[in-house]
Amino acid sequence: MPRTSKTFAYAITEGRLRLDIAILDISALHPHEEVIPELRDYLVRSIKADRCVKNPVIVDERSLVVLDGVHRVAALQKLGIRRIPVCLVDYRNPAIRVLSWYRTVRGSLDPDQVVLQIKKVGYTVEKTENSSVKDVGHSPMAAALQLREQTFLIKSSFKDLQEAFAIISRIESRLKAAGLTVRYETESDALDGLEKGWVDAVICTPKISKEEIIQYALKNQALAWKATRHVIPARPLNVNVPLALLTRDEKSLAQLNKELKYALTGRQLTRLPPGSVVDGRRYDEELYVFEE
Repeated sequence: MPRTSKTFAYAITEGRLRLDIAILDISALHPHEEVIPELRDYLVRSIKADRCVKNPVIVDERSLVVLDGVHRVAALQKLGIRRIPVCLVDYRNPAIRVLSWYRTVRGSLDPDQVVLQIKKVGYTVEKTENSSVKDVGHSPMAAALQLREQTFLIKSSFKDLQEAFAIISRIESRLKAAGLTVRYETESDALDGLEKGWVDAVICTPKISKEEIIQYALKNQALAWKATRHVIPARPLNVNVPLALLTRDEKSLAQLNKELKYALTGRQLTRLPPGSVVDGRRYDEELYVFEE
């Protein structure tokens, strides 16, 4: 998607990245991860209460694949709203990275019981002397299981990464049914927690490239929620686009973006460093916050 004055309302030039804020048709977007109904419905209630969309979803400017914010997209769709505020970025920019969410497992069971629970789902759990997980994601190696002193490969034939993450989702469900707690952690936090004894086991998930993410999204083959973790060096917050503006279906996108540009230009833009907390959430990236 070319960057022209007709396709965005407000541009922020960050050192390594340009952020273009715009209103787009939801139907043009391509979510790359599945939606959790409970999270979507929570956002439906929150958006209705706020009567606005506070933060734009992050979207690749060329493919219009949603990199961050699939639940906001789904919430607006459930509300019957056809437009959405987005932040367009150049996904090819190396400053944007794709990492993984590992699954941490903890509970009262002996760690070896985690292996048994995975086997009960019907998958092969094979001990390996190699602690590297670089081959995970290539059939039949769907994932790796790391205990404090042992590493296992979780094996089951699959045709693509979508099926690999479906296998991981079934394992998560089995572990939860066995009374264990499964959480999503960054790779470093998960392995650090295992080393320090805060968690009993870690499920290491496949790596996914930017090209693969775009391919799956454009084919409407959504990956499992938390299949990817996008690290984007900066993002805008508190654009606070009113639902009343997004529901003005009689107006063109060009007209809506002109109105949004006028509204945002009249507000103060505050730059906050990584580690800042906004609305109770800590952000690891640089923030550009629109003040009322």
